[in-house]
Amino acid sequence: MVKEFGWKELRVKILNTGDLVYLPSHFILTKVNDDGSISEYCELKEPYVALLLRRYQTHSDLFYRGSIWTAPNDMLRNYAVKGKENVSHTN
Repeated sequence: MVKEFGWKELRVKILNTGDLVYLPSHFILTKVNDDGSISEYCELKEPYVALLLRRYQTHSDLFYRGSIWTAPNDMLRNYAVKGKENVSHTN
């Protein structure tokens, strides 16, 4: 998806299941109970690349160090391999 705003061009990639997402240091991941309350949280000490497992309207489930964590969608950024822009493989 490409949007043009006058002299600027903004490239936005919609994240999908299976995409890699970049998590900067000090990013906070949470684990949520069935009733919506937070049961556990984790603040990253260093940058990390996680796998997006499932995307909801406001948040996504990520696979981080062996378990499933939750993060808000508006904070997630696609991880692009050097030399490639917004890489997503489905095969």
